[in-house]
Amino acid sequence: MTNYYIEEEEGSLVAASCDKEKSPFFTIMHKEEFLRQKEELSHSEVLLRSLGAIRYCKAEWYKDCLVGTIRMPQKRAERTPSLAFGFYMLKEQLVFIEDVGDLKQWVEKQLPMLQELECPDQLLLLLMEQMIEEDSCYLSQLEKAMERLEDELNCGGDGDIFARLTQYRRKLSELNAYYEQLTDVAEILQMHTCHQMVQDTELWEMYGHRTERLHDHVHLLQENVLQLRELYQSQQDVRQNKIMGFLTVVTTLFLPLTLLTGWYGMNFEYMPELHCRYGYVGVIVVAVSVILLELWYFKKKKFL
Repeated sequence: MTNYYIEEEEGSLVAASCDKEKSPFFTIMHKEEFLRQKEELSHSEVLLRSLGAIRYCKAEWYKDCLVGTIRMPQKRAERTPSLAFGFYMLKEQLVFIEDVGDLKQWVEKQLPMLQELECPDQLLLLLMEQMIEEDSCYLSQLEKAMERLEDELNCGGDGDIFARLTQYRRKLSELNAYYEQLTDVAEILQMHTCHQMVQDTELWEMYGHRTERLHDHVHLLQENVLQLRELYQSQQDVRQNKIMGFLTVVTTLFLPLTLLTGWYGMNFEYMPELHCRYGYVGVIVVAVSVILLELWYFKKKKFL
């Protein structure tokens, strides 16, 4: 467990051991440490139920505290979260609960930027802003990648296009839920300014607008993926239709010949053509004539 205090003389934020005379500005601890302090924190059992496997972002407001979880998805194809932690916020204190240590590394890097914070909700806001800081560029990269995929489809490419479209669909579905959940968290914090636990209502409102715009961008990309899948499916249907058309033409070409060979393969005793001197040649001429006639007809009807 690491506590961070505000030095009264310099007003700076420093990490120190537990000081019983003053409460820390915020604390980072493991789940086991939070479990040992659950009796001292009201409604902590609600957060403990969610810390087992953090699957989404949420915030729940109670009379004297705000509890929630944050799950930041990877900006790659992997489904594992890039950052996942729980938080427990009081009026003058914020507790982060994580097991991996990624959040603590982020705090150590951003410690100079945290010196001017005045209340815990500003720290939570700063962290959540950092989580979406480069997401606009990331979504633009996804959009360009899908444009290149569309060019491949238009050029007749196939390969692993369907598998790539499936990856895009899954990732966009995850991001769609992610931004929607962040918007809900921002709205919850805006709605409870009367408890004086949240001071920067306008900043949370701006954050909610940013996540809504990102959500709209993801929704647009989802529609693009759907259109690309429809384009891919239509191309597959065209290819199958061409193959079936070719097989139909081949079958039709040889159907009269099959009838002819079946007819003269019966070997009845009184078939006049069996004793005709030019019967064999005649059958060949009839067969070739039928094929040529069919080819002429198919080309005239543009079947070939």
